[in-house]
Amino acid sequence: MSETSTLTLKRKQFLFVDDDAEFLSGIRDFFGALSNGTWEIHLAQNHAQAFAELQKQKMDLIVVDIGMPVVDGVQFLRLLNRTHPGQQVVMLTALATEERRKECLEIGALLFLEKPTAPGGYESIFAALDALAGSSTGEGFRGVMRRLGLQEVLQMECLGTKSSILEIFTNKARGRIYIKDGVILHAEKGAVQGEVALYSLLALRGGEFNLRPFEEPPQRTIEGQWEFLLMEAARLTDEAGAEPDEPPPTEIEIPPAPEPPPARMTSDTEYFAAKLAPENPTETRIEEVVLCSGAGEVLYDWQCKSLERRLNLLAQVEEHAQQLSHVAPVGRLERLEIITTEDRMVCQILPDRRLFVRSTGGVM
Repeated sequence: MSETSTLTLKRKQFLFVDDDAEFLSGIRDFFGALSNGTWEIHLAQNHAQAFAELQKQKMDLIVVDIGMPVVDGVQFLRLLNRTHPGQQVVMLTALATEERRKECLEIGALLFLEKPTAPGGYESIFAALDALAGSSTGEGFRGVMRRLGLQEVLQMECLGTKSSILEIFTNKARGRIYIKDGVILHAEKGAVQGEVALYSLLALRGGEFNLRPFEEPPQRTIEGQWEFLLMEAARLTDEAGAEPDEPPPTEIEIPPAPEPPPARMTSDTEYFAAKLAPENPTETRIEEVVLCSGAGEVLYDWQCKSLERRLNLLAQVEEHAQQLSHVAPVGRLERLEIITTEDRMVCQILPDRRLFVRSTGGVM
């Protein structure tokens, strides 16, 4: 086999389906340049051309627009479910409504993404698609964490309800995170296991990772929902200054307040220091989650009944945080917590992401 043929076989196969020929041409040029030859990009302007491409080549990922004539993106997705069960599909569209989003996710789309209005937004789309396509290979892959963070890889595995083992290597540390059907079951770093090991691994900076086929862990040590686990890992990393190879505290205890204070911006230290431990703590239940990129594009939302209101809230929090940072030299305010008698809402604003989480039944 020639060197050229070998390289072609190793490329990730993408099929973009959109009735806009100009858009498809731009995607081929832009993503082709970003992939540096690791993507093989196929184009189709309707469902017939798409099925013709599928007869010639198995695709790692199909990216579909909704607003197409004759057979729209949703109808095409239903056809794919019958003709190519198990095919990974992502919806990328300018017609992003909450009803369409729920419908596509319910019938099998891995992600529902809105076409960015700014050219720079397509770089985050590229990273998401590249991670999803890479996770479908059985032999695993290797990446540099400066280009793609561990949190992003773990998020893509959970969003895609994948089963895998994420192995992490640095000069001083080595660990594993076990994911089954999008649920984080176990983490280990040396002799440390469970959530402490997970937070310690996600705090590492610089190294390599591999995604391996799933095997059952020696035991299950993690029970929390992945959205909360990633948010807590980000918070601990920020507070610790992202020190490499240093595990977080072995006990992470955040008791709820006996009487909820009014909504206000505050530091974690001030807020949690004012709390009293309850006699009968209740189990925390996450009710809704919204995750956005630093530019504001929605990457993921779960059980969010009013997405537009949550996005407006995140935008207002960021605007007020910027205003306050100019008024007083206290650094950047990144976290707003709102507590009522029924639930608790956390808004986190960081340069590379925005996160909204609402929970009930206790404190996250």
